[in-house]
Amino acid sequence: MSDLSFERWHRQLTRLRGALEPFRPFGARTLFGVRLATSVCLALYITYFLELQNSFWAATTAAIVCQPNLGASLQKGRYRIIGTIIGALVMVALLGLFAQDRNALVLSLALWCGLCGFAVVMLRNFASYAAGLAGITSAIIFADTIGDPTSAFFLAIARVSEIGIGIGAAALVILVTDFGAAGRHLAGMLEDTAGQLAAGFRATLHAQDETPELRTARRNVTRALGPLNIAIDNAIGESSYLQSRSGNLRATAAALLTALLGWRNVTYRHDLAGAGAVSLKRQLGSQLGRLDPAQIVRDPARFRDICRQVLADIRAIPSTDLASGMVVDAARDVVISLEMMADSVMLLRGQGGERRSWPTPPMVLADPLPALLGGVRVFAAVLATAAFSIVTAWPSGPFAVVFAAVATLVFGSFGDQARALAKDYTMGAALMAVVGGVLYFGVLPSLSSFPALVAALALVLVPIGIMQAGTWHPIVFLAMSIASLPLLGVGNPIAYSASGYFNLALALVSGSAIGTLFFVVMPVIEPEVRARRLLALSLRDFRSLARGERPAAPARWTELLARRIEALPPQATSEQAGGLMALLALGRAVLSLLRALPGEAERGVLSQALGALAAGQLASARAAFGALSRMPAQMHVRTQVTVILDAMESHSGLLTSPADTGGLFGFHLDERG
Repeated sequence: MSDLSFERWHRQLTRLRGALEPFRPFGARTLFGVRLATSVCLALYITYFLELQNSFWAATTAAIVCQPNLGASLQKGRYRIIGTIIGALVMVALLGLFAQDRNALVLSLALWCGLCGFAVVMLRNFASYAAGLAGITSAIIFADTIGDPTSAFFLAIARVSEIGIGIGAAALVILVTDFGAAGRHLAGMLEDTAGQLAAGFRATLHAQDETPELRTARRNVTRALGPLNIAIDNAIGESSYLQSRSGNLRATAAALLTALLGWRNVTYRHDLAGAGAVSLKRQLGSQLGRLDPAQIVRDPARFRDICRQVLADIRAIPSTDLASGMVVDAARDVVISLEMMADSVMLLRGQGGERRSWPTPPMVLADPLPALLGGVRVFAAVLATAAFSIVTAWPSGPFAVVFAAVATLVFGSFGDQARALAKDYTMGAALMAVVGGVLYFGVLPSLSSFPALVAALALVLVPIGIMQAGTWHPIVFLAMSIASLPLLGVGNPIAYSASGYFNLALALVSGSAIGTLFFVVMPVIEPEVRARRLLALSLRDFRSLARGERPAAPARWTELLARRIEALPPQATSEQAGGLMALLALGRAVLSLLRALPGEAERGVLSQALGALAAGQLASARAAFGALSRMPAQMHVRTQVTVILDAMESHSGLLTSPADTGGLFGFHLDERG
């Protein structure tokens, strides 16, 4: 082939790729639809082969586990097994204790589901998912055994086996059809975050003062912390290799938080306007200008090497005073964060270096109130549904309990979106009841072989999967995929009963509607109130830390404030986000001083300063910290004192807010500064 022919062929191929580019998302959605149908049908085949009776539980599990994101599916599969086993063991124990007392059994089930609802909101990511599945599994076993509690143990084994088959079928299909989607998504997030971090910090170096645009840029990078941690969990769930290198990815997220704190600390320095400081910032900006964050994905190894060269040059820059040292340290932390992002991208490609150990983060709770409300909501919904079914002697009432538990447990951790999502879920269940009726009475009775059943299910599940992987009300189609198998009753053998179908459809829709109703009766906390509560709780905890009432654990303080920063709703103001970052920086500075000051005299002055700061007496606190900074001390100590003094000046309104308990409900916290 001549060079001219090759160029013409290459141009035609490029144009073809460009023409097909708009259809790439549709292709990914179609692939998910095929994966969903294949997972369900494989689970059905295994249960039919093993002659298990209720095959639809395995198929339903496969539909739940088979999510559009690969890492989420595999990781959720592991946690689903844990949650399923715990839920089964708890329900068997309750049935053994209260086999002859139905009222006590119902109350115990509601309490257990309420505890699971609390854990759903309290825990994060896949541990939250496992807590929800523990409650749902218990409700399923309750519905199956309420008529004959003596068979609870054997039915629990059967349900756990069926659920395990569904998990395994979905995991196998996912591994065969796609591998690496979560890693690619994480790499893209790292590239975007690196670009925002580098550009925002360089803009801060060139700016004369803090501007709304710079606050917005820093807030945008801060918002990336939560999604980045979720994406890391998803990527870790893809392979044992990434699981073994999870410390590397965790360290990258921690380095980003450290870079954000350094960026924040230099923003409030007002002594960087002199000629020397301007020259220093220009020099640092020039060094950062050598970095092109777009190379993180294109050539991560080269980008990492450039970061190391820039880091060496920055460390060689002399610091003439405290302010210039803080700016150099902040620039160093930013470059370290960028370097570690490049290392993570190389790790995602299987090119990573040695394994980095990372301690397990301490268990912290950003705000207990949403978790308490979530637990009470699940408890009330399950108890009300069960009581209604008992009073009315409704044959399908126990299944309504299951779907009420599903609606309240699945969406309990979605914050202010929970009500809308629960409504969509109920709409999807009702829509599937209609579609399922057509299939149940008009199509399935005419099928006489398993291949015909597979073809019919594929015609239903592939379009549902395509819509579920889209952006238009995906929860509607998630509900349809979950509800389809129980409604169609694909057991072994399949039995057709008009009254049974309508009773089950009514239970499914009614249970989902009752769960949605409790999101209306007991609404979630509004975003504005959540933001005020997070700030009020953090201020309370900082004052306790300053008074010595909290253990001096830097890792716990960092994890607690990081969780609260991630939990900030998008509606939070830049002042609220800045206040949380300031409290994080203050706490870390205080803990660093407590470790660094060896002498009794210095510790006495520090204790006096912290007592005044905790009491909101900023004038006394400034005087005490000023005296501490004039004592002979290391540069590190003076830097931490400067961070505290800067935060006191820039957030004086926050630090002098009244420390009344009403502030914990988000109504009395002054947000000035």
